Amino acid sequence: MLHRSAQERYAKLRRVFVRLLNHFNTDDLDDFIQTANSLREWIKLDPSLSAEQREHLERFTVPESLDWQICHQIANAQKHVKMTRYVKRSIKGGQIPAITVLSVKKGAAKGFIEPPSLRLFATGDEILLEVDGQQQDALGFAVRTFRHFHYIFELAHLPVDQRLQNIPTFNQLVNTI
Repeated sequence: MLHRSAQERYAKLRRVFVRLLNHFNTDDLDDFIQTANSLREWIKLDPSLSAEQREHLERFTVPESLDWQICHQIANAQKHVKMTRYVKRSIKGGQIPAITVLSVKKGAAKGFIEPPSLRLFATGDEILLEVDGQQQDALGFAVRTFRHFHYIFELAHLPVDQRLQNIPTFNQLVNTI
């Protein structure tokens, strides 16, 4: 086994996320999705993590979580090669949205600038997902998903009054790897 703990697996997710911030592309997005999807089981089985860390994971991985559905469905489609439409019912009785990769445009992503550094992040490929007929930017998904795991591993163990002080900017995040 290459990774021995959920913390090591999260460290890989963080490195892949930084690569995506430097150059958004399909290969690193695939690595990010596969690693994020597997973290669910790693966190569940790691006895060193607190109850609060596990509770936050459970809030993220509910069937109603759009970001979890994107992660889980794309990871399974990559693993099983053939994409099948999800028709399961969620806990609340509604349908789970079907996620598909709509388009990949090489070099078309303009990225974003983070003030005050004015550094440009995530240029590269523009990857659009389709969520029940609606377009969703894969970059937005990756940022939101990383923030869930960042909270679990880097903020949840801190006292509540210290959590906001410890959220890094994208520039700080890239420079710490």
